[in-house]
Amino acid sequence: MSRPPRLTSGSVVRLRREGGVAHFPGLSQPRCIDCARYSEAQRDELWRLLCGAEAGAGQVASPGADRRRFSLSVEDADGASLWALTVAEEALPRELVAWWQRADTEAERGGGP
Repeated sequence: MSRPPRLTSGSVVRLRREGGVAHFPGLSQPRCIDCARYSEAQRDELWRLLCGAEAGAGQVASPGADRRRFSLSVEDADGASLWALTVAEEALPRELVAWWQRADTEAERGGGP
């Protein structure tokens, strides 16, 4: 696996929660983090969390039917995908889940995935 690219003001991070037995559309809706809205220090923090998610992607998921995972991606200003990863929710850094909870949904941004 490769590390995520450094985040610039033109980067967009997309996060999507998937899976689980109970499906709640509001919780699975794609979320976006427009890096232009954040300082360089905040972008560095987010980048470190994405690196932590990449490290957690190699962990074996806990057994059970009700497992969720996160699909993460980084795009450039033109919308081209630069990096993508799917990781079990329990292997995701808790701080990255907090970023996901605060992120804009696609509907709020007025765009599609």
